[in-house]
Amino acid sequence: MPSLPPGSSQIIFIAIIVCTFLAFSMFVWGLVPDEVEEEDIYGYRLTKRKRLIEENGLYAMVLPLVHLFAHHFRNLPDQFLGMNIAEKRDNIRDRLIRSGYMGAFTPNEFWGMCCVSSLGIFGAFLFMTWLAQGFPNVPIATIFGVAGFILPYLQLDSAIGERLVEIDRRLPYAIDLLVLSMRAGLDFMTALDRVVTNGLEQNPDDPMIQELGVVLQEMRVGTARADALINLCERVKSDYLKSMVGSILQSEKRGTPLASVLEVQIGTIRNKRTQKIEKAASEAAVKILGPLMFIFGAVLVLVIGSMILKIKTDTN
Repeated sequence: MPSLPPGSSQIIFIAIIVCTFLAFSMFVWGLVPDEVEEEDIYGYRLTKRKRLIEENGLYAMVLPLVHLFAHHFRNLPDQFLGMNIAEKRDNIRDRLIRSGYMGAFTPNEFWGMCCVSSLGIFGAFLFMTWLAQGFPNVPIATIFGVAGFILPYLQLDSAIGERLVEIDRRLPYAIDLLVLSMRAGLDFMTALDRVVTNGLEQNPDDPMIQELGVVLQEMRVGTARADALINLCERVKSDYLKSMVGSILQSEKRGTPLASVLEVQIGTIRNKRTQKIEKAASEAAVKILGPLMFIFGAVLVLVIGSMILKIKTDTN
């Protein structure tokens, strides 16, 4: 039997991977529906999904595969293997809302993205170990694949933190516009509508404007202003926002003009942010001492080591 020419086994392995990927891609594109069944996609999440599909080619390619896994997660019972799936799904839904709908995913789609991430990292490390060692290292690829399932959770926590920082940063400017509108003679709801409309025209991804838009929608459907603001504090875990909403609720009870209360709160929030920045700046000098000590130690070892080697060379 004639032997294979050198390098042919690698070519065959690559051809198998490419054919498998193409077959699986055709399966996904052909059998997975475009519609999401477990809950409607509407509003900002629908707009964000359309924009991501248009701007991000990788997202558009991965989304059908995410739908495939989401379909199976959707069919899981509320109690599965001792886990409360309904409670975990509600927890993911709450975290997705707080993150500003990361990836425009539903809870089931988020779990599907975890599976896609796991498979992608597993395949990538399988291919890299094959290139480095000459054979695919399945155990190593499996370990990194399992870690890849957790990666979207880390990204979700990071998105929540970044969105909270952006809300704290944008809060004084949004309230400034609200106060100016109320000083011009508008009531709270009309002024809020003006701020939200102008904000969405300038930057539809502004998280502060998005949250104020939710407050406005709740008030339009009949929710009391106090309840809508309390719901805002429950969605956004911001100390600045809680302080402002608490002052608004107190002003309603005491009959204090709302515009005056908001002006005082704006000044307080800005002072707190300034103090926080100054504290972080003062702590930076202390935190940088650790890396500097290691750098100084490395330089010291390099200098002393070269001196010792030179002395030994001269002695010999």
